Amino acid sequence: MTYNTKYYHDNSLWQLKPAAEAINTYKTKDGIVIGMFQGSRGEYPKIDFIVKILKPGENERPFPPLHSLWVVDLMLKINDFKKEVNEIIKFYISFYNALEPFKDAKSRVDYKLQTVETITKKYNHIEQAHTLSLEYVTTIIELFCINEKRTTGAYMFKDLLQKLLDYTENKCDYIDLLRASAPGFR
Repeated sequence: MTYNTKYYHDNSLWQLKPAAEAINTYKTKDGIVIGMFQGSRGEYPKIDFIVKILKPGENERPFPPLHSLWVVDLMLKINDFKKEVNEIIKFYISFYNALEPFKDAKSRVDYKLQTVETITKKYNHIEQAHTLSLEYVTTIIELFCINEKRTTGAYMFKDLLQKLLDYTENKCDYIDLLRASAPGFR
């Protein structure tokens, strides 16, 4: 796959302003590059991070992933694999509840994804043409769980997971779920 070499080279995702290499870079099987960059928010700004993604293409530029990307992807999978998506979301709610956020910058730099391989192996049969890879979806969910968990009192991402679980259990409709995936759209 071809990428914009201003932003992806030496197996790392880069941002130009301010110039920085991603703390960690992950490349999914569908070619999306996911990078963790230094953030500046919350109680612990020195270990905060932001996520950016880069699609394949010579002219593509990194951008923060919208929650609606992975939410809609799982909504599409629910048509054929409702039970499996329900199990995945329950898994990530449990992961969120049990996880310990980064304590320092070194633990963030040394971080290895904990859930992606397990989920993609167990549920690889739910992959569908013309959708995101499960590897992308699980990487994004894992990173956002960790990021939110570092901020005391934060709840929006966990609430979004719960809303998606409710959707798989016919407890909310798609409009409520999409609204939950787009902060500010409420």
